[in-house]
Amino acid sequence: MMNFLSRVWIKRCYTTLPYPKIHTPVMLPEILNHLKPKSGELYCDMTFGDGGYTKAILDSCDCKVIAVDQDPSAYEKALQLSQLTPYKDRLFPILGKFGSIQSSIQHSLQTDLPCLDGIVMDIGVSSGQLETAERGFSYKLDGPLDMRMFSRGTAQVNVHEKEKEWMKKSISAYEIVNFYSGEQIADIIYQYGGDRLSRKIASAIVTARHEAPIESTLQLAQIIQKACPQPRWQRGNDDMVRNSAARTFQALRIYINNELGELEKALASSEYLLKPNGRLLVVTFHSLEDRIVKNYMYHCSGKRSTEQAQVNQFDLKRAAHREYKKSLVKHKEQTDKYTVVPTFDICTKHVVQPSPEEVELNARSRSAKLRVAQRTSAMTPLNPFKEM
Repeated sequence: MMNFLSRVWIKRCYTTLPYPKIHTPVMLPEILNHLKPKSGELYCDMTFGDGGYTKAILDSCDCKVIAVDQDPSAYEKALQLSQLTPYKDRLFPILGKFGSIQSSIQHSLQTDLPCLDGIVMDIGVSSGQLETAERGFSYKLDGPLDMRMFSRGTAQVNVHEKEKEWMKKSISAYEIVNFYSGEQIADIIYQYGGDRLSRKIASAIVTARHEAPIESTLQLAQIIQKACPQPRWQRGNDDMVRNSAARTFQALRIYINNELGELEKALASSEYLLKPNGRLLVVTFHSLEDRIVKNYMYHCSGKRSTEQAQVNQFDLKRAAHREYKKSLVKHKEQTDKYTVVPTFDICTKHVVQPSPEEVELNARSRSAKLRVAQRTSAMTPLNPFKEM
């Protein structure tokens, strides 16, 4: 049944699109089920991408959607979609980073806050970006070492002023790989990719660039694969070889685009943007993003402080003064209980994951996690990231 529903929603989502379909939206039926769009309301898709979520929301009822994306290609797709008759005066494209969504909405729409009835975020890289070699995201395709979300790659035609401004202030993967120290590269790979062989990979990169500059994605991937042959990982029911360069490419992309920092800013803005009963839906694809979203929602619902979430459980087990720590945690829980007025209620008992049928249809959805929270009527935002 779910297999059939997924196929129906995906087919409906991409009918009458003014551009070719590249990216398949993850957990689309679940997104609509938890967002519960209603006529006359205003929603925001903070990661427009290929427009899958946006179009499905607009098709579900007579509502309006603000579509945000820092990728100029995605922004231009949103502009094309907004010109179609069913979506005129209902779709409002914005070229911007979702970390600056609050100022972008106020500047573009000239509206008072809170103004949104729902927010959807699909964190990470899209299929369109991965499958365009010139963007430099894929270790499977040969392209320039770029990885900037707002870059058009080798086809540098910076049409918009924001593009030009972002490009001037940014660095690409080429600069990191060829000019950062081995220690800096290793730290990036370990912190954002979680690769235990980060030092070995960084050393191989430094050795290789002494012979000649590393200029392409395929060249970098081959250096990593030579230093660390491909492991065979078990994930769920599969048993397949995964490229040993995957985590390094992920780490570089996250670092270059400051993805975790932008995510924190976007989450903090949701407290100001959402009306009471407005819903926040976030889809993540790896543990770093999911941990930030989970800790944010738990803090804003009064279940856990960000300080508690940052405590390493293994360090706690090793600690000698257990009684002291128990009393400290108990005191913190009592303090939070009486001082924190929740700004969100968590809507799902457990994290929502794609069905086996969807994973079969779209393998890239296998690591996706959806978390949902609903804005309360509390007037004072908690903004837990100020404490960090």
